[in-house]
Amino acid sequence: MISAGDPAKRRRPLFRYKYDKNRAGLIGKIILAKFLKLSPAGFEKFIDEAEGDPLFGVFLKKGAIVARRLEGAEKAASCDGMSHDAVGIIGYAPCFTIRYRHPGFGKEYLFNGDPSLFEKGEALMRKLRLITARNRITHEILNAVFMRQGDYFHSGSPLDLKPLSRAELALTIRAHNGADPVIDASRISRLIDGKTVVVPSDGEKPLKFFFPTGRDIHRRAINALMDEERQELASGKTERPLNDGEIRDRLKERHGLAITRRQVGFCRQGLGIPNLHRRGGGGGYSSERCRFFAACRLDTDSVKKNAPSAPGVYELSLVDARIEYPNGADSVFYIGSAGNIRKRLKEHLKPYNKNGGIRRYVEENDCLFRYIALEANWQEEEKKLYDLFAANFGAPPRCNRASPRGGRESNP
Repeated sequence: MISAGDPAKRRRPLFRYKYDKNRAGLIGKIILAKFLKLSPAGFEKFIDEAEGDPLFGVFLKKGAIVARRLEGAEKAASCDGMSHDAVGIIGYAPCFTIRYRHPGFGKEYLFNGDPSLFEKGEALMRKLRLITARNRITHEILNAVFMRQGDYFHSGSPLDLKPLSRAELALTIRAHNGADPVIDASRISRLIDGKTVVVPSDGEKPLKFFFPTGRDIHRRAINALMDEERQELASGKTERPLNDGEIRDRLKERHGLAITRRQVGFCRQGLGIPNLHRRGGGGGYSSERCRFFAACRLDTDSVKKNAPSAPGVYELSLVDARIEYPNGADSVFYIGSAGNIRKRLKEHLKPYNKNGGIRRYVEENDCLFRYIALEANWQEEEKKLYDLFAANFGAPPRCNRASPRGGRESNP
């Protein structure tokens, strides 16, 4: 008799699984779900390993495997300027095309041989099926994104994007192509996570960029209108800023956006844009300060708690001291931008930070950070703030070693 404490009893399984098609199908779905999240660089390596298998060449030569290009898929002529997260180029050139960074991204594999022929290459077959499934899903999603956001691809203006959810796109794909392969909101979310595409008219964009909410659309339009207002105030073209009612009317007239005055106020505050009375006073860098979120301590815990993992511009300053500049003193010692503000601020706190000026200020003083979150053009905004600061104080911030370029955004 085996006692309760006998190791043999503890090793005995409580129950046993039986193999069945439903369980095998579930496991296959889990594997595909994880595979969809694989980075483009990791996917390239996976394809190269599969096609480098000696059996792949044998099966290809015998015609047992046929590698076929997906309809409308092309290979990008060059990957210069693409980040490692980029899937490829999508847009007009001169007609609509999807040009993938790797030739394997635009393929599907068909199996034509006797099943017994593949017995020795079962592992290879599983890899090729995974590649085919991911490529078909990616291709369907990119085509559907183009269909839904066609106005943006024509103009290159983010103001022409339409609200779009993952569920809505899944319904569009299902109506157009049925359910082979099954593409639902969950698979779309996994595939687009961390991946980008290059749009010829607007640079490299995260795939999530093409799925704005209604509020995102409102905020983007308001921000563009406020940029226009600042230019008109500076040039004397207009005498006073717009109130929230006038902003609402402009948005309706220009973009057909149905938004209430109260919603305008909420969006404006969320963007760090002050009311018309504060926007009407003064100019230069001082008038831009009110756009920043409240200042927070520049230390690891505070950055983790208060800084967003989002793109934008940020400002570093001293708590209890001021720096002498040619045209006056100020506490600001650095203005920067990043595709991920939290990540960049953490880098500034590292002991190996390459900017020696920032490193010394952080080590020797109590410092603050504040930021403006932006969905696009954060490098251009950084250059604008840098130029305004230099014009006001007669010199750039102490730790800015070079003028920002104000070019296309890059990944952090």
